[in-house]
Amino acid sequence: MSDTAYQAPDLLGSTYLYSDSSWANTSFCFVAGLTMAVDMDILGQALDGLMPRFPHIDLKAVRDGESLAFAKRNSPVRVLPASERACFAESGTFGKDCMFAVFVNHKTVWFDFHRALTDEKGIVPFIRAVLYKYLQLAGYEVENDGSVITSDSEFHDIEADDAFVKLDDIPASRPVWYMDAKAVNLPARKDGTSFRVTQIHIPLSKMKGEARQYTGMPSTVISPFFSQALLEEYPESDVQGEYMISYIQVNLRQYFPTTTLRPFFVNLPLAYNRRLPEYPLATVLMSQKKFLEAQLKTDALAYNAQRKIALLEDILDKDTLAGKVAAMHDMISRKSAESTYSLCNVGNVIMPDTMQQYITEFYPLVPPSLFPFSISTINLRGDLIVTVSSSDKESRVCGRFVSLLKRHDIHAYISDSYLYCPLKYKPEL
Repeated sequence: MSDTAYQAPDLLGSTYLYSDSSWANTSFCFVAGLTMAVDMDILGQALDGLMPRFPHIDLKAVRDGESLAFAKRNSPVRVLPASERACFAESGTFGKDCMFAVFVNHKTVWFDFHRALTDEKGIVPFIRAVLYKYLQLAGYEVENDGSVITSDSEFHDIEADDAFVKLDDIPASRPVWYMDAKAVNLPARKDGTSFRVTQIHIPLSKMKGEARQYTGMPSTVISPFFSQALLEEYPESDVQGEYMISYIQVNLRQYFPTTTLRPFFVNLPLAYNRRLPEYPLATVLMSQKKFLEAQLKTDALAYNAQRKIALLEDILDKDTLAGKVAAMHDMISRKSAESTYSLCNVGNVIMPDTMQQYITEFYPLVPPSLFPFSISTINLRGDLIVTVSSSDKESRVCGRFVSLLKRHDIHAYISDSYLYCPLKYKPEL
């Protein structure tokens, strides 16, 4: 790979360049909490020292004829106080001048990324490297156990590889599923500026009963309980559709190993067709598990990816930039009507023990632009952290969700709730 080859957008990521944040999830955030107040100058030094090692992150979006592409960012990474976040979000800077931004509020660091660069799982090595470098520069005792990339580590071409498009060449077969049913589409209340974030902790060591054996596949536990909470909050008489259907974002790295940081996932539907009040919990969980597992076989994942590759290539083949943007809008509108809410699982967090002792929080935050509710899960120190983003700031769904979990002997509690302003992006037409 040449020195600038990483500036060529990959297939899956490049399509987000043609998506407007007003109707698509063009960005996501990773939140890291430390035990100490964060020194913004030292964090800036850590970022400056690492950016040459991560050149495929240090980019901006530019127009190239009737297409959009990447170019190297012209200025150093700026670390901004969280109080300036709203102004930054409205400035139009995101995308045009940079594709990731960093904000600090006392002990908390907010890393915002454009989805054209990476996804929630792929970006973890970069954030881990930044926090490790920061702790080093700030004088804290940390030791690298080999899990942290440093500024001295060699950059490998595969880190900016388009692993997604390679799935077009492997054997594929259509999975057996029953997705002819229409999804319930919930009413969304948006003011266009912020949304409600609710964080829920589920200590896995305290999980009992039937759910305990499903902790390795958290979507099969979270999906039925959250779907039931939605049914109770939005009675069937108030909505149209047959089933609550979660839009599961599946990280493909565990099925097709790669170290790429670029977007590498597919979305799978998970219908809630057996309700908690009507069936034993074991039956509900097993039903969800079997349905999801049928789609997680490698040939089924390849089938899903190949269908998406064909669709995305068709969009990118449009003659004009406006045509590409319109085609993306049409595809996203159709996809959003097929599900009720989204669910992304990042998995376990791996970092050196000497570093982890300084980390109090570490979780992704997914804006709810595509759906009224977006959920992310991550496993940190034995806790399953569930973060719910809602466009309905007054929603009682999370309270119902936690109550349902407790009713079935799953210890859970709401640990935080706040309003959050996402970064806005608009394709340069």
